[in-house]
Amino acid sequence: MQYGAIVVTFNRKKLLLEAINALLNQTVPPAKIILIDNHSTDGTQQALRDHQLLTDSRIDYRYLEANIGGAGGFARGMQIALANVDLDWVSLSDDDAIFEPDYFEKLIDYQQNHPERAILTGSVYVADGRLQADQRNRFKSWSTFQTKAVPASEYAGNFEFDQYTFCGVFLKTAVLRKVGIADAGFFIWWDDCEYAVRTARLAKPVNVSAAKLIHKTYLPSLDLKEKFIPDWRLYYGLRNRFITIRRWRANGLVSLIWLILFYGRLGLKLCGPFYRGYRGMVVRAYYESFRDALKEREGLNPHFMPGQKFPKHQ
Repeated sequence: MQYGAIVVTFNRKKLLLEAINALLNQTVPPAKIILIDNHSTDGTQQALRDHQLLTDSRIDYRYLEANIGGAGGFARGMQIALANVDLDWVSLSDDDAIFEPDYFEKLIDYQQNHPERAILTGSVYVADGRLQADQRNRFKSWSTFQTKAVPASEYAGNFEFDQYTFCGVFLKTAVLRKVGIADAGFFIWWDDCEYAVRTARLAKPVNVSAAKLIHKTYLPSLDLKEKFIPDWRLYYGLRNRFITIRRWRANGLVSLIWLILFYGRLGLKLCGPFYRGYRGMVVRAYYESFRDALKEREGLNPHFMPGQKFPKHQ
């Protein structure tokens, strides 16, 4: 088996170097690292050059002339991987995923004993040691794509689930050929969830729990439920989820009832303290995401641009 590792990066050169070295030092290393640089401006390219990584034949470095978002980066990486006929499998991760040295060895060993499996993942932990369980979910409804994280108790063994993220997922390239590449128009967030919905028609993912990676994200999703953080990506997560529901829902009536209740709960929450100081930003995100999803209007929204800050209002 030969596999490639797709890594998407933007302006995190220190983390990227750690991520690349973690891949190069795997007990079963990738045949190719497809590195998509989303127009970094922090000296990423020079840092790679200084560490002799641009002359490493295993690294296929692509510097993009514009930032096309994580979704666009993964779509581009998939295109390159599919053009390489020598690759049987491919992994997907951002520059903040640091794989333990035997991550892929464990996945490959499992697959060799279960050759019918076509989608594998490992366990995701954040830097402080907590299990990031919401990276491996089961759908409560295939009409709304509401999810429930796989319980931590199941990580004592391997388990099947429904929805993965692009944080250490490992797929046969044959799966990519059948379902196509990620939707680049999503720009960021939910591109991996929509892709999991598509691949579910072909194969059930299995988490090989002994395979582990550290997700060195600056904003763990585990913490977003505790306190509202005004993040420009909120709009994209909502819009892309609504588009996914529109495309792949199992029952339109169930989706409609859920949507009415979803916005009803939002109205109640807006009256409370959770969104205090950012209610205007939240209303705009929820309104424009629904409007754009109805028209399947993808790409960037000028009101929610990368890195945009939102002032707090009293």
